[in-house]
Amino acid sequence: TWTGEEWLELYPPMHTARTSPGVLAIGDLIILSGGADYRSVDTIEFLDVKNKKWIQSNLKLPRPLSEHHMALCGEYIYIYYWNNGYFWRMNKKNFMASLTKYVHHWEELGNAPGNSSLLQYSTLPVLVGPKGIFIFEKKWTQIS
Repeated sequence: TWTGEEWLELYPPMHTARTSPGVLAIGDLIILSGGADYRSVDTIEFLDVKNKKWIQSNLKLPRPLSEHHMALCGEYIYIYYWNNGYFWRMNKKNFMASLTKYVHHWEELGNAPGNSSLLQYSTLPVLVGPKGIFIFEKKWTQIS
């Protein structure tokens, strides 16, 4: 935070230095996944905003990623890598359990339309990109 005279650090530094992570907020937690230092990483960290501390997750991404998107839609957390359309999901309950135990239950959902942005829309993920707007139920369906 800039005070007008100096920068103040309100939170401690994260465990893994990273740029371009996937980011998602759930309640008082900010979740950073992947990102890159000089190469992409697969680690996940939670910032407990209320207690001002970082928690390193026992969960890893399905592969090292950076510049990817995360969204909470209904009971699932989705990860979408825009460059090649990789698309995964995990039940929110299992994802949050990774704060205290090891879980690895990413479900690969096959390729999605590439070069798009993932956004939350009710309980279903939506991709918006140059090829149109797509919504995912059991498969991607173009809606415009």
